[in-house]
Amino acid sequence: MVLQLEDHELSGFWATGSLETVGPLLNAIGIAVFVIGVRDDGGFEIEFINRYYEATFGVESASLVGRRLEDVLSAEQTANVSENYRRCIETGEVDEYDEEIELPSGPFFSRTVLTPLSDQGRVVRLIGTSINLSDRRKLELELATARDRAEVANTAKSNFMANMSHELRTPLNAVIGYAELLQSELLGPIGVAKYRDYAGDIVFAGKHLLEIVNDILDLARIEGGKVELDEQEVDPNRILDKAILLSQEKPALRRTSVEAGRLLSDVRIRVDRRLIRQALVNLIANAQKFTKPGGRIYVGTEMLDDGRLCYVVTDTGRGIAAKDLPVTLAPFGRVDAALSADTQGAGLGLPITKALVERHDGRLFINSQPGVGTSVFMVLPADRVLEPSGARSKSSVDGLKDFFQIDGVEVPQAALQMSDQMLDDLPIGAIQLNRDGKVLKYNATESKFSEMRAERVIGRDFFREVAPCTFTDSFHGRFREILDGKSQSELFSYVFTLVRPWKVLIEMRPGVEPQTVWLFIRWI
Repeated sequence: MVLQLEDHELSGFWATGSLETVGPLLNAIGIAVFVIGVRDDGGFEIEFINRYYEATFGVESASLVGRRLEDVLSAEQTANVSENYRRCIETGEVDEYDEEIELPSGPFFSRTVLTPLSDQGRVVRLIGTSINLSDRRKLELELATARDRAEVANTAKSNFMANMSHELRTPLNAVIGYAELLQSELLGPIGVAKYRDYAGDIVFAGKHLLEIVNDILDLARIEGGKVELDEQEVDPNRILDKAILLSQEKPALRRTSVEAGRLLSDVRIRVDRRLIRQALVNLIANAQKFTKPGGRIYVGTEMLDDGRLCYVVTDTGRGIAAKDLPVTLAPFGRVDAALSADTQGAGLGLPITKALVERHDGRLFINSQPGVGTSVFMVLPADRVLEPSGARSKSSVDGLKDFFQIDGVEVPQAALQMSDQMLDDLPIGAIQLNRDGKVLKYNATESKFSEMRAERVIGRDFFREVAPCTFTDSFHGRFREILDGKSQSELFSYVFTLVRPWKVLIEMRPGVEPQTVWLFIRWI
Protein backbone atom coordinates (compact mmCIF):
# COMPACT_ATOMS: atom_id res chain seq x y z
CA MET A 1 0.00 0.00 0.00
CA VAL A 2 1.30 3.46 -0.92
CA LEU A 3 -0.18 6.45 0.87
CA GLN A 4 -1.27 8.98 -1.75
CA LEU A 5 0.56 12.18 -0.75
CA GLU A 6 1.28 13.74 -4.13
CA ASP A 7 -0.72 16.91 -3.48
CA HIS A 8 1.69 19.65 -2.27
CA GLU A 9 -0.54 21.05 0.50
CA LEU A 10 -1.48 17.57 1.67
CA SER A 11 2.18 16.52 1.71
CA GLY A 12 3.05 19.59 3.78
CA PHE A 13 0.33 18.72 6.27
CA TRP A 14 1.80 15.25 6.80
CA ALA A 15 5.35 16.63 6.99
CA THR A 16 4.72 19.30 9.65
CA GLY A 17 1.37 18.40 11.15
CA SER A 18 1.07 17.54 14.82
CA LEU A 19 1.06 13.79 15.45
CA GLU A 20 -1.83 14.33 17.84
CA THR A 21 -3.80 15.39 14.77
CA VAL A 22 -2.28 12.91 12.32
CA GLY A 23 -2.35 9.95 14.70
CA PRO A 24 -6.15 9.31 14.75
CA LEU A 25 -6.16 9.29 10.95
CA LEU A 26 -3.36 6.73 10.79
CA ASN A 27 -4.95 4.57 13.49
CA ALA A 28 -8.03 4.25 11.30
CA ILE A 29 -5.99 2.64 8.50
CA GLY A 30 -6.09 -1.15 8.30
CA ILE A 31 -2.38 -1.56 7.58
CA ALA A 32 0.75 -1.20 9.70
CA VAL A 33 1.96 2.45 9.50
CA PHE A 34 4.99 4.08 11.08
CA VAL A 35 6.39 7.63 11.02
CA ILE A 36 10.14 8.33 11.26
CA GLY A 37 11.51 11.77 12.08
CA VAL A 38 14.71 12.89 10.33
CA ARG A 39 16.98 14.56 12.92
CA ASP A 40 19.27 17.50 12.16
CA ASP A 41 22.31 15.29 12.77
CA GLY A 42 21.13 12.85 10.04
CA GLY A 43 19.88 10.26 12.50
CA PHE A 44 16.36 8.87 12.74
CA GLU A 45 13.77 8.83 15.48
CA ILE A 46 10.55 6.81 15.76
CA GLU A 47 7.75 9.37 16.03
CA PHE A 48 4.66 7.18 15.67
CA ILE A 49 3.34 3.65 15.04
CA ASN A 50 -0.35 3.00 14.57
CA ARG A 51 -2.49 0.42 16.35
CA TYR A 52 -2.39 -1.95 13.38
CA TYR A 53 1.42 -1.89 13.51
CA GLU A 54 1.27 -2.77 17.22
CA ALA A 55 -1.07 -5.71 16.52
CA THR A 56 0.88 -6.94 13.49
CA PHE A 57 4.35 -6.94 15.04
CA GLY A 58 3.47 -7.44 18.70
CA VAL A 59 5.03 -4.20 20.01
CA GLU A 60 3.73 -1.33 22.13
CA SER A 61 3.80 2.25 20.97
CA ALA A 62 5.03 3.45 24.36
CA SER A 63 8.16 1.29 24.09
CA LEU A 64 9.20 2.68 20.70
CA VAL A 65 7.87 6.21 20.15
CA GLY A 66 10.37 8.97 20.91
CA ARG A 67 13.36 6.62 20.71
CA ARG A 68 16.18 6.68 18.20
CA LEU A 69 16.78 3.70 15.90
CA GLU A 70 20.06 2.84 17.59
CA ASP A 71 18.23 2.64 20.94
CA VAL A 72 15.81 0.04 19.59
CA LEU A 73 17.77 -1.97 17.03
CA SER A 74 21.17 -3.61 17.02
CA ALA A 75 24.09 -1.76 15.43
CA GLU A 76 23.89 -3.95 12.29
CA GLN A 77 20.12 -3.53 12.04
CA THR A 78 20.41 0.22 12.56
CA ALA A 79 22.94 0.47 9.71
CA ASN A 80 20.74 -1.56 7.32
CA VAL A 81 17.53 0.33 8.11
CA SER A 82 19.29 3.71 8.00
CA GLU A 83 20.69 2.89 4.57
CA ASN A 84 17.15 2.28 3.24
CA TYR A 85 15.95 5.55 4.80
CA ARG A 86 18.83 7.58 3.34
CA ARG A 87 18.24 6.11 -0.11
CA CYS A 88 14.63 7.29 0.03
CA ILE A 89 15.72 10.76 1.16
CA GLU A 90 18.35 11.07 -1.61
CA THR A 91 15.99 10.04 -4.40
CA GLY A 92 13.00 11.91 -3.02
CA GLU A 93 10.84 9.11 -4.44
CA VAL A 94 8.57 6.47 -2.93
CA ASP A 95 10.71 3.40 -2.23
CA GLU A 96 9.54 -0.21 -1.87
CA TYR A 97 11.69 -3.05 -0.57
CA ASP A 98 11.70 -6.24 1.48
CA GLU A 99 13.65 -6.31 4.72
CA GLU A 100 14.39 -8.55 7.64
CA ILE A 101 14.08 -6.60 10.86
CA GLU A 102 14.37 -7.65 14.50
CA LEU A 103 12.08 -5.72 16.80
CA PRO A 104 11.94 -6.24 20.60
CA SER A 105 9.09 -8.69 19.94
CA GLY A 106 11.17 -10.84 17.60
CA PRO A 107 12.50 -11.13 14.02
CA PHE A 108 10.22 -10.35 11.07
CA PHE A 109 10.38 -10.38 7.28
CA SER A 110 8.34 -7.50 5.87
CA ARG A 111 7.62 -5.55 2.72
CA THR A 112 8.05 -1.84 3.37
CA VAL A 113 6.84 1.12 1.31
CA LEU A 114 8.51 4.38 2.32
CA THR A 115 7.38 7.90 1.34
CA PRO A 116 9.55 11.01 1.98
CA LEU A 117 7.80 14.10 3.39
CA SER A 118 9.46 17.47 2.74
CA ASP A 119 9.21 20.91 4.28
CA GLN A 120 10.81 23.82 2.39
CA GLY A 121 12.83 21.43 0.24
CA ARG A 122 14.15 19.27 3.07
CA VAL A 123 12.91 15.79 3.97
CA VAL A 124 11.84 16.01 7.61
CA ARG A 125 9.79 12.85 7.92
CA LEU A 126 9.41 9.41 6.40
CA ILE A 127 6.05 7.70 6.53
CA GLY A 128 6.01 4.00 5.85
CA THR A 129 3.73 0.99 5.63
CA SER A 130 4.79 -2.57 6.40
CA ILE A 131 3.26 -5.92 5.52
CA ASN A 132 4.37 -8.86 7.63
CA LEU A 133 5.60 -11.54 5.20
CA SER A 134 7.10 -13.79 7.86
CA ASP A 135 4.58 -16.61 7.37
CA ARG A 136 4.95 -16.42 3.59
CA ARG A 137 8.75 -16.36 3.92
CA LYS A 138 8.62 -19.37 6.22
CA LEU A 139 6.43 -21.22 3.73
CA GLU A 140 8.79 -20.35 0.85
CA LEU A 141 11.75 -21.67 2.83
CA GLU A 142 9.86 -24.84 3.74
CA LEU A 143 8.89 -25.39 0.10
CA ALA A 144 12.46 -24.78 -1.05
CA THR A 145 13.76 -27.21 1.57
CA ALA A 146 11.19 -29.82 0.58
CA ARG A 147 12.07 -29.33 -3.09
CA ASP A 148 15.78 -29.71 -2.37
CA ARG A 149 15.15 -32.85 -0.34
CA ALA A 150 12.97 -34.29 -3.10
CA GLU A 151 15.66 -33.58 -5.69
CA VAL A 152 18.30 -35.23 -3.50
CA ALA A 153 16.05 -38.24 -2.93
CA ASN A 154 15.22 -38.49 -6.63
CA THR A 155 18.91 -38.29 -7.58
CA ALA A 156 19.79 -40.92 -4.99
CA LYS A 157 17.03 -43.18 -6.31
CA SER A 158 18.11 -42.73 -9.91
CA ASN A 159 21.77 -43.32 -9.05
CA PHE A 160 20.88 -46.41 -7.04
CA MET A 161 18.80 -47.91 -9.83
CA ALA A 162 21.36 -47.05 -12.51
CA ASN A 163 24.11 -48.71 -10.49
CA MET A 164 21.98 -51.81 -9.86
CA SER A 165 22.03 -52.80 -13.53
CA HIS A 166 24.62 -55.56 -13.20
CA GLU A 167 23.32 -56.85 -9.85
CA LEU A 168 19.76 -57.23 -11.15
CA ARG A 169 20.34 -58.41 -14.72
CA THR A 170 23.07 -60.99 -14.10
CA PRO A 171 21.10 -63.38 -11.84
CA LEU A 172 17.98 -62.97 -13.98
CA ASN A 173 19.86 -63.90 -17.13
CA ALA A 174 21.28 -66.93 -15.31
CA VAL A 175 17.78 -68.09 -14.28
CA ILE A 176 16.47 -67.62 -17.82
CA GLY A 177 19.48 -69.40 -19.33
CA TYR A 178 19.25 -72.47 -17.11
CA ALA A 179 15.48 -72.64 -17.59
CA GLU A 180 15.94 -72.56 -21.39
CA LEU A 181 18.53 -75.34 -21.03
CA LEU A 182 16.01 -77.48 -19.17
CA GLN A 183 13.22 -76.63 -21.60
CA SER A 184 15.32 -77.68 -24.62
CA GLU A 185 16.51 -80.88 -22.86
CA LEU A 186 19.94 -80.16 -24.32
CA LEU A 187 21.72 -82.60 -21.98
CA GLY A 188 19.08 -85.26 -22.18
CA PRO A 189 15.37 -85.86 -21.54
CA ILE A 190 13.89 -84.54 -18.33
CA GLY A 191 11.72 -87.60 -17.90
CA VAL A 192 8.49 -85.89 -16.87
CA ALA A 193 6.89 -83.69 -19.55
CA LYS A 194 5.31 -81.43 -16.96
CA TYR A 195 8.74 -80.32 -15.81
CA ARG A 196 9.47 -79.08 -19.34
CA ASP A 197 6.29 -77.01 -19.17
CA TYR A 198 7.39 -75.60 -15.83
CA ALA A 199 10.75 -74.67 -17.34
CA GLY A 200 8.88 -72.81 -20.10
CA ASP A 201 6.91 -70.93 -17.47
CA ILE A 202 10.17 -69.93 -15.75
CA VAL A 203 11.56 -68.64 -19.07
CA PHE A 204 8.39 -66.62 -19.74
CA ALA A 205 8.27 -65.15 -16.22
CA GLY A 206 12.02 -64.46 -16.20
CA LYS A 207 11.94 -62.62 -19.52
CA HIS A 208 8.89 -60.65 -18.44
CA LEU A 209 10.64 -59.62 -15.22
CA LEU A 210 13.81 -58.76 -17.13
CA GLU A 211 11.82 -56.46 -19.43
CA ILE A 212 10.40 -54.64 -16.41
CA VAL A 213 13.83 -54.35 -14.81
CA ASN A 214 15.27 -53.01 -18.08
CA ASP A 215 12.48 -50.42 -18.31
CA ILE A 216 13.05 -49.29 -14.73
CA LEU A 217 16.77 -49.01 -15.29
CA ASP A 218 16.28 -47.15 -18.56
CA LEU A 219 14.00 -44.60 -16.90
CA ALA A 220 16.42 -44.23 -13.99
CA ARG A 221 19.30 -43.56 -16.38
CA ILE A 222 17.28 -40.95 -18.29
CA GLU A 223 16.13 -39.21 -15.10
CA GLY A 224 19.67 -39.33 -13.75
CA GLY A 225 20.98 -37.55 -16.86
CA LYS A 226 23.14 -40.53 -17.79
CA VAL A 227 21.80 -40.95 -21.32
CA GLU A 228 24.14 -39.33 -23.84
CA LEU A 229 22.85 -38.87 -27.38
CA ASP A 230 24.80 -40.56 -30.18
CA GLU A 231 23.49 -38.25 -32.88
CA GLN A 232 23.61 -39.25 -36.55
CA GLU A 233 21.93 -38.16 -39.78
CA VAL A 234 19.40 -40.90 -40.54
CA ASP A 235 16.36 -41.62 -42.70
CA PRO A 236 13.27 -41.33 -40.47
CA ASN A 237 11.49 -44.02 -42.50
CA ARG A 238 14.32 -46.53 -41.94
CA ILE A 239 13.96 -46.06 -38.20
CA LEU A 240 10.23 -46.63 -38.48
CA ASP A 241 10.64 -49.76 -40.61
CA LYS A 242 13.03 -51.26 -38.06
CA ALA A 243 10.68 -50.39 -35.19
CA ILE A 244 7.80 -52.17 -36.97
CA LEU A 245 10.02 -55.22 -37.53
CA LEU A 246 11.10 -55.34 -33.90
CA SER A 247 7.52 -54.96 -32.69
CA GLN A 248 6.56 -58.17 -34.52
CA GLU A 249 9.17 -60.28 -32.71
CA LYS A 250 6.90 -61.02 -29.73
CA PRO A 251 4.45 -63.81 -30.65
CA ALA A 252 1.88 -62.54 -28.14
CA LEU A 253 1.64 -59.21 -30.00
CA ARG A 254 1.43 -60.52 -33.56
CA ARG A 255 -2.35 -60.75 -33.37
CA THR A 256 -2.59 -57.16 -34.69
CA SER A 257 -0.69 -56.18 -37.83
CA VAL A 258 1.01 -52.83 -38.20
CA GLU A 259 0.46 -50.89 -41.43
CA ALA A 260 2.83 -48.19 -42.68
CA GLY A 261 0.93 -45.12 -43.83
CA ARG A 262 2.23 -41.93 -45.42
CA LEU A 263 6.03 -41.67 -45.35
CA LEU A 264 8.29 -38.71 -46.11
CA SER A 265 10.91 -38.73 -48.83
CA ASP A 266 14.19 -36.84 -49.24
CA VAL A 267 14.27 -35.89 -45.56
CA ARG A 268 16.80 -36.88 -42.93
CA ILE A 269 16.85 -36.23 -39.22
CA ARG A 270 19.67 -35.70 -36.74
CA VAL A 271 18.87 -37.97 -33.77
CA ASP A 272 20.09 -40.90 -31.70
CA ARG A 273 18.88 -43.70 -33.97
CA ARG A 274 18.63 -46.30 -31.18
CA LEU A 275 16.68 -44.11 -28.74
CA ILE A 276 14.15 -42.89 -31.32
CA ARG A 277 13.69 -46.49 -32.51
CA GLN A 278 13.12 -47.57 -28.90
CA ALA A 279 10.52 -44.82 -28.46
CA LEU A 280 8.66 -45.99 -31.58
CA VAL A 281 8.85 -49.65 -30.52
CA ASN A 282 7.28 -48.66 -27.19
CA LEU A 283 4.44 -46.80 -28.92
CA ILE A 284 3.74 -49.63 -31.37
CA ALA A 285 3.90 -52.25 -28.58
CA ASN A 286 1.40 -50.21 -26.55
CA ALA A 287 -0.94 -50.01 -29.53
CA GLN A 288 -0.65 -53.78 -30.10
CA LYS A 289 -1.20 -54.52 -26.43
CA PHE A 290 -4.48 -52.63 -26.20
CA THR A 291 -5.94 -53.38 -29.64
CA LYS A 292 -8.06 -56.51 -30.07
CA PRO A 293 -7.50 -59.00 -32.91
CA GLY A 294 -8.97 -57.58 -36.08
CA GLY A 295 -8.13 -54.03 -35.05
CA ARG A 296 -5.84 -51.81 -37.06
CA ILE A 297 -2.62 -49.97 -36.31
CA TYR A 298 -1.20 -47.30 -38.62
CA VAL A 299 2.20 -45.67 -38.41
CA GLY A 300 3.68 -42.91 -40.53
CA THR A 301 5.62 -39.68 -40.70
CA GLU A 302 4.50 -36.11 -41.38
CA MET A 303 6.19 -32.77 -42.01
CA LEU A 304 4.34 -30.04 -40.10
CA ASP A 305 3.88 -26.51 -41.39
CA ASP A 306 6.44 -25.10 -38.95
CA GLY A 307 9.18 -27.47 -40.18
CA ARG A 308 8.94 -30.04 -37.40
CA LEU A 309 8.80 -33.76 -38.12
CA CYS A 310 6.07 -35.89 -36.60
CA TYR A 311 5.85 -39.65 -36.15
CA VAL A 312 2.22 -40.81 -35.83
CA VAL A 313 1.05 -44.11 -34.30
CA THR A 314 -2.73 -44.62 -34.51
CA ASP A 315 -4.74 -47.62 -33.31
CA THR A 316 -8.39 -48.71 -32.99
CA GLY A 317 -7.90 -50.06 -29.48
CA ARG A 318 -9.67 -49.47 -26.20
CA GLY A 319 -8.63 -45.81 -25.94
CA ILE A 320 -7.92 -43.66 -22.89
CA ALA A 321 -10.22 -41.16 -21.18
CA ALA A 322 -8.89 -37.59 -21.11
CA LYS A 323 -8.81 -37.60 -17.30
CA ASP A 324 -6.55 -40.69 -17.36
CA LEU A 325 -3.94 -39.30 -19.78
CA PRO A 326 -1.76 -37.78 -17.00
CA VAL A 327 -1.74 -41.19 -15.26
CA THR A 328 -0.55 -43.02 -18.38
CA LEU A 329 2.33 -40.57 -18.81
CA ALA A 330 3.46 -40.89 -15.18
CA PRO A 331 5.97 -43.60 -14.20
CA PHE A 332 4.21 -46.81 -13.13
CA GLY A 333 0.85 -45.32 -14.11
CA ARG A 334 -1.79 -47.95 -14.92
CA VAL A 335 -5.45 -47.32 -15.69
CA ASP A 336 -6.45 -50.91 -16.50
CA ALA A 337 -9.57 -52.02 -14.67
CA ALA A 338 -8.59 -55.66 -14.99
CA LEU A 339 -5.11 -56.83 -15.90
CA SER A 340 -4.68 -59.58 -18.46
CA ALA A 341 -1.58 -61.47 -19.48
CA ASP A 342 -1.25 -59.26 -22.56
CA THR A 343 -1.46 -55.96 -20.73
CA GLN A 344 0.72 -56.66 -17.72
CA GLY A 345 3.69 -54.37 -17.25
CA ALA A 346 5.20 -51.73 -15.05
CA GLY A 347 3.48 -48.81 -16.80
CA LEU A 348 6.78 -47.40 -18.05
CA GLY A 349 6.42 -47.58 -21.85
CA LEU A 350 4.89 -44.13 -22.36
CA PRO A 351 6.93 -42.35 -19.65
CA ILE A 352 10.16 -43.71 -21.17
CA THR A 353 9.02 -42.70 -24.65
CA LYS A 354 8.13 -39.21 -23.43
CA ALA A 355 11.52 -38.88 -21.72
CA LEU A 356 13.40 -40.06 -24.84
CA VAL A 357 11.54 -37.60 -27.07
CA GLU A 358 12.08 -34.72 -24.65
CA ARG A 359 15.77 -35.68 -24.49
CA HIS A 360 15.74 -34.71 -28.19
CA ASP A 361 13.92 -31.44 -27.32
CA GLY A 362 10.74 -32.91 -28.83
CA ARG A 363 7.19 -33.32 -27.52
CA LEU A 364 4.69 -36.16 -27.16
CA PHE A 365 0.94 -35.63 -27.73
CA ILE A 366 -1.91 -38.08 -27.29
CA ASN A 367 -5.42 -37.95 -28.78
CA SER A 368 -7.59 -40.72 -27.42
CA GLN A 369 -11.20 -41.65 -26.80
CA PRO A 370 -12.48 -44.79 -25.01
CA GLY A 371 -13.93 -47.32 -27.43
CA VAL A 372 -12.60 -45.44 -30.45
CA GLY A 373 -8.82 -45.58 -30.32
CA THR A 374 -5.66 -43.61 -29.75
CA SER A 375 -3.32 -41.45 -31.85
CA VAL A 376 0.11 -40.64 -30.47
CA PHE A 377 2.21 -37.89 -32.08
CA MET A 378 5.96 -37.92 -31.48
CA VAL A 379 7.20 -34.52 -32.68
CA LEU A 380 10.85 -33.64 -33.25
CA PRO A 381 11.96 -29.97 -33.46
CA ALA A 382 12.61 -28.33 -36.81
CA ASP A 383 16.33 -27.90 -36.12
CA ARG A 384 16.70 -31.70 -36.18
CA VAL A 385 15.18 -31.95 -39.67
CA LEU A 386 17.73 -31.94 -42.51
CA GLU A 387 16.64 -31.41 -46.11
CA PRO A 388 18.58 -31.83 -49.37
CA SER A 389 20.48 -28.81 -50.71
CA GLY A 390 18.92 -26.62 -48.05
CA ALA A 391 15.49 -26.99 -49.66
CA ARG A 392 12.46 -26.87 -47.42
CA SER A 393 10.21 -29.91 -47.66
CA LYS A 394 6.66 -29.30 -48.69
CA SER A 395 4.63 -29.17 -45.52
CA SER A 396 1.49 -31.21 -45.08
CA VAL A 397 -1.74 -29.60 -43.93
CA ASP A 398 -2.96 -33.13 -43.29
CA GLY A 399 -0.11 -33.47 -40.84
CA LEU A 400 -1.50 -30.58 -38.83
CA LYS A 401 -5.03 -31.88 -39.12
CA ASP A 402 -3.96 -35.17 -37.57
CA PHE A 403 -3.50 -33.31 -34.30
CA PHE A 404 -7.27 -32.83 -34.28
CA GLN A 405 -8.24 -36.40 -35.24
CA ILE A 406 -9.04 -39.52 -33.23
CA ASP A 407 -9.03 -42.69 -35.34
CA GLY A 408 -9.70 -40.70 -38.49
CA VAL A 409 -12.62 -38.81 -36.92
CA GLU A 410 -12.20 -35.03 -37.08
CA VAL A 411 -12.77 -33.89 -33.52
CA PRO A 412 -13.68 -30.30 -34.52
CA GLN A 413 -16.46 -31.65 -36.77
CA ALA A 414 -17.77 -34.17 -34.21
CA ALA A 415 -17.52 -31.71 -31.30
CA LEU A 416 -20.13 -29.42 -32.85
CA GLN A 417 -22.77 -31.97 -31.78
CA MET A 418 -21.25 -32.92 -28.41
CA SER A 419 -22.71 -32.31 -24.97
CA ASP A 420 -20.82 -30.16 -22.46
CA GLN A 421 -19.65 -33.29 -20.61
CA MET A 422 -18.30 -34.84 -23.81
CA LEU A 423 -16.51 -31.57 -24.61
CA ASP A 424 -14.86 -31.64 -21.17
CA ASP A 425 -13.59 -35.18 -21.85
CA LEU A 426 -11.80 -34.16 -25.04
CA PRO A 427 -7.98 -33.97 -24.93
CA ILE A 428 -8.31 -30.80 -27.05
CA GLY A 429 -9.23 -27.31 -25.86
CA ALA A 430 -12.62 -26.15 -27.14
CA ILE A 431 -14.02 -22.58 -27.01
CA GLN A 432 -17.27 -21.32 -28.53
CA LEU A 433 -17.66 -17.60 -29.31
CA ASN A 434 -20.62 -15.55 -30.50
CA ARG A 435 -20.34 -12.95 -33.25
CA ASP A 436 -19.23 -10.31 -30.73
CA GLY A 437 -16.40 -12.52 -29.47
CA LYS A 438 -18.15 -13.31 -26.17
CA VAL A 439 -17.26 -16.73 -24.74
CA LEU A 440 -20.23 -19.13 -24.78
CA LYS A 441 -18.45 -22.39 -23.88
CA TYR A 442 -14.99 -23.12 -22.44
CA ASN A 443 -14.15 -26.78 -21.86
CA ALA A 444 -12.17 -28.31 -18.99
CA THR A 445 -9.10 -29.09 -21.11
CA GLU A 446 -8.73 -25.45 -22.11
CA SER A 447 -9.16 -24.38 -18.47
CA LYS A 448 -6.38 -26.75 -17.42
CA PHE A 449 -3.87 -25.24 -19.85
CA SER A 450 -4.90 -21.58 -19.63
CA GLU A 451 -5.38 -21.76 -15.83
CA MET A 452 -8.59 -19.72 -16.22
CA ARG A 453 -11.78 -21.16 -14.76
CA ALA A 454 -14.72 -21.44 -17.16
CA GLU A 455 -17.10 -19.57 -14.87
CA ARG A 456 -14.80 -16.54 -14.91
CA VAL A 457 -14.37 -16.60 -18.68
CA ILE A 458 -17.86 -17.33 -20.01
CA GLY A 459 -19.67 -14.15 -21.02
CA ARG A 460 -16.48 -12.12 -21.38
CA ASP A 461 -14.99 -10.71 -24.58
CA PHE A 462 -12.36 -13.26 -25.69
CA PHE A 463 -10.42 -10.83 -27.87
CA ARG A 464 -10.30 -7.91 -25.43
CA GLU A 465 -10.65 -9.35 -21.93
CA VAL A 466 -9.61 -13.02 -22.01
CA ALA A 467 -6.79 -13.08 -24.58
CA PRO A 468 -6.08 -9.55 -25.88
CA CYS A 469 -3.02 -10.86 -27.76
CA THR A 470 -5.45 -12.45 -30.27
CA PHE A 471 -6.90 -9.16 -31.51
CA THR A 472 -4.79 -9.30 -34.67
CA ASP A 473 -5.43 -9.84 -38.37
CA SER A 474 -3.92 -13.33 -38.21
CA PHE A 475 -6.36 -14.37 -35.46
CA HIS A 476 -9.35 -12.02 -35.22
CA GLY A 477 -9.25 -11.61 -39.02
CA ARG A 478 -9.76 -15.35 -39.49
CA PHE A 479 -12.60 -15.21 -36.95
CA ARG A 480 -14.35 -12.53 -39.02
CA GLU A 481 -13.87 -14.48 -42.26
CA ILE A 482 -15.61 -17.51 -40.77
CA LEU A 483 -18.44 -15.34 -39.40
CA ASP A 484 -18.89 -13.76 -42.85
CA GLY A 485 -18.99 -17.16 -44.54
CA LYS A 486 -15.74 -16.58 -46.45
CA SER A 487 -14.14 -19.67 -44.86
CA GLN A 488 -15.41 -22.96 -43.42
CA SER A 489 -12.19 -23.91 -41.63
CA GLU A 490 -9.01 -22.11 -40.61
CA LEU A 491 -6.00 -24.09 -39.42
CA PHE A 492 -2.95 -22.20 -38.13
CA SER A 493 -0.33 -21.94 -35.40
CA TYR A 494 -0.27 -19.04 -32.94
CA VAL A 495 1.54 -17.85 -29.81
CA PHE A 496 -0.56 -16.93 -26.78
CA THR A 497 1.01 -14.78 -24.08
CA LEU A 498 -0.56 -15.64 -20.74
CA VAL A 499 1.62 -16.25 -17.69
CA ARG A 500 4.25 -17.15 -20.30
CA PRO A 501 4.23 -17.54 -24.09
CA TRP A 502 2.47 -20.70 -25.32
CA LYS A 503 2.61 -21.98 -28.87
CA VAL A 504 -0.66 -23.56 -30.01
CA LEU A 505 -2.25 -25.15 -33.04
CA ILE A 506 -5.74 -23.79 -33.68
CA GLU A 507 -8.58 -24.88 -35.91
CA MET A 508 -11.53 -22.49 -36.29
CA ARG A 509 -14.91 -23.65 -37.55
CA PRO A 510 -18.39 -22.12 -37.80
CA GLY A 511 -20.79 -23.38 -35.15
CA VAL A 512 -24.11 -25.14 -35.72
CA GLU A 513 -25.83 -22.16 -34.10
CA PRO A 514 -25.90 -19.14 -36.46
CA GLN A 515 -23.17 -16.53 -36.01
CA THR A 516 -21.04 -18.63 -33.66
CA VAL A 517 -17.45 -19.82 -34.08
CA TRP A 518 -15.58 -22.71 -32.45
CA LEU A 519 -11.87 -22.62 -31.59
CA PHE A 520 -10.18 -26.01 -31.13
CA ILE A 521 -6.74 -25.70 -29.54
CA ARG A 522 -3.77 -28.02 -29.13
CA TRP A 523 -1.22 -26.61 -26.68
CA ILE A 524 2.36 -27.33 -27.72
